[in-house]
Amino acid sequence: METQVEQDEQHEQRGKVYTFFVDDREFSVDEPTVTGAQIMSMAGIPVEVGLVLIEEDGTQRPVPPEEKIELKPGRRFKKAPRFKRG
Repeated sequence: METQVEQDEQHEQRGKVYTFFVDDREFSVDEPTVTGAQIMSMAGIPVEVGLVLIEEDGTQRPVPPEEKIELKPGRRFKKAPRFKRG
């Protein structure tokens, strides 16, 4: 397992890194924008299930697979909730 120092050194060698969170798990990419489909793929979320963006003010909105998302500090996403009738 890598130490934080080793991870930081690797990030410096690669250049700028953009991070985001999905269901409280951190992910990093080298590009400032990613699509909803890319985020779902990295997080292991099937496209049929869907993805939700949690805005800075706490509101939530669905993210279509084709939408390009600009990665800003603290960007958070979560798997779309599944509703059951019953």
